[in-house]
Amino acid sequence: MAKPKRARLSTDLSEAIARQETPTIKAKPVLQILAGLAVLWVTGFITVPFIGYWGVGVVGVLTLVAAGFGIYIWRMTSRSRAILDIMKGATDEPGRQRALEALSDQGGDVMKALAKAQLLAQTDAQAAQDTLEAIDLKKAPAVLQDDVRAQLAMLYLRNNRVREARALAENIRLDRRPDAKTKALYAALMAEAYARTGSPDEGRKLLETYSVEDNREDEVQVMLLRAQVFTFAALKKRGLAKRAIDRLAAIEPNLLGSFLVKGTSPELAKLARQALAEVGAGPKLKIKRM
Repeated sequence: MAKPKRARLSTDLSEAIARQETPTIKAKPVLQILAGLAVLWVTGFITVPFIGYWGVGVVGVLTLVAAGFGIYIWRMTSRSRAILDIMKGATDEPGRQRALEALSDQGGDVMKALAKAQLLAQTDAQAAQDTLEAIDLKKAPAVLQDDVRAQLAMLYLRNNRVREARALAENIRLDRRPDAKTKALYAALMAEAYARTGSPDEGRKLLETYSVEDNREDEVQVMLLRAQVFTFAALKKRGLAKRAIDRLAAIEPNLLGSFLVKGTSPELAKLARQALAEVGAGPKLKIKRM
């Protein structure tokens, strides 16, 4: 019987970037806000005989606040689109170098720093870590703070700096993420950090909310399965941990390299070797730390 074809995990940066949706301002929410403001203005003028122009004044203030917020969102979206265009050119090494040069003049721009760190992480994790650590979270826009925390926490987990990763993960707010994919990725990151710092029950609660079955995209699956491995191992549920490792091996055997490096528990290393032997990939493994 022929072996089932192994699912292909895309780890190529250019392919991952190409799948990203270009940031845009959605027309429907804008129209809904404008309609709401129109209703408020009508209501404000209707109430003038009863409360004077106080109501109109309040509506005017709300309109100014909404306009300011709209301009802020438009500027953020435009900057995000421009940076994504730069990163889309990083399809080869020369393109990657050009992108890094374009992102080097950050001038305190957190978006550029995040993008630069993403590119650097492919070949120089320490440089990526230094770039992220240089960001002052207190001065970073609120909508980007969790992105900085998540990227830096992932680098810390790669280097077994689990306490520092946990400190960052605890401050990530999943309710601030509008897209389901990012929520699942960050939940997996948080679950792993909890499991590796003595709180596997907290990790399991997250993994029950963001399941592998509901998140079929390659990178989301990998992160959730990896978190399951650490969580179930910490809970002494060896069978469930082995099942998660086996699923990772079926996606891409090289992903198990992170369980074989120095500092990993002997039990996880043993499970990883068993899974690799079962898929016939043990001797060929190239260590890849996720």
